Amino acid sequence: MKLGLFEAFICLAFIGGKTYAQKNSNHHQQKDQMKQYSLLVRVPDTYSTEQAKLVGPLWEKLLEQWKAEGVYILSFAFPGESYTVSGKEHLIRKETVLSGNLKVVSNLVLRAESIEQALVLAKSCPVLLYGGKVEVREIPKPVKPIE
Repeated sequence: MKLGLFEAFICLAFIGGKTYAQKNSNHHQQKDQMKQYSLLVRVPDTYSTEQAKLVGPLWEKLLEQWKAEGVYILSFAFPGESYTVSGKEHLIRKETVLSGNLKVVSNLVLRAESIEQALVLAKSCPVLLYGGKVEVREIPKPVKPIE
């Protein structure tokens, strides 16, 4: 039951992920020149439903802030079960891949001027309060969300 509610809260935190539209075309051009970064969000395998309930409103507030600042592009959670395909035999397993005791639960795409600025944004992620980790990588070829 731990994962069912957790996934629901993560989904709620990331629903409504449309690109922030800016009316000022000058600011829009400036945003287009910024780089894009992927924030892979990981939580401990022991992350509880109670922790997800506490973190949900914090995510919602943070996403609204990022949208208002024009840095938010899109986000999505990875709810449900995961499967892996491996080897020459293409062996399929129902399993979650862990790094240490952490599993990936969502991905955010943000714009920032530099990796340093992207790291500052990542420091705001609420899962850090509960033993989570955020991996930040530059996206070499910018993504454009489907509208």
